[in-house]
Amino acid sequence: MSNTVSRGIRNNNPGNLVSTNIAWQGKIPLSKNTDGKFEQFVSMELGIRAMFKDLINDINKGKNTVRKLINEYAPPSENNTSQYIKDVCKSIGVTPDQKISFVNSKFLLMLGKAIIKKENGKDASKVSDSQIIKAMDLLGDVSTPLLKVTTTKNGLAILIPLLLLFYTVFTITL
Repeated sequence: MSNTVSRGIRNNNPGNLVSTNIAWQGKIPLSKNTDGKFEQFVSMELGIRAMFKDLINDINKGKNTVRKLINEYAPPSENNTSQYIKDVCKSIGVTPDQKISFVNSKFLLMLGKAIIKKENGKDASKVSDSQIIKAMDLLGDVSTPLLKVTTTKNGLAILIPLLLLFYTVFTITL
């Protein structure tokens, strides 16, 4: 791809994940990475999948509001984080401190599109909804780490039965 296209699109990394030692699926090894600062992926879908994995991991670690999530994802030392938060909230229809308790496919699609737009500007249109949906499909079952668990007196974990009905479908607390 031409250098006139945004870096995230050129790298198949529209979330602009910084290079790390994380073994993302479809990641171009650091030894062959021509960018130097940001991850590169063999396909757009695998780059988006890594972005979603990173976001879901952050939500699971307690970054469960857009403010907390974006402060982790796009820190003020590198971004205009307050504007980033405003733009993402406007795109997905939540307030900055509204708790994200569960993530469903609709929410994930909106969040992914908002971040891709923020990270790539006008070039965000080069990423299709079908690519984002395919990336969500590649996540597999992400429900397990997001399920709430209660514990009985004898320590046996009991998953809330209603949640077991949802394989990869979650809800956001509104």
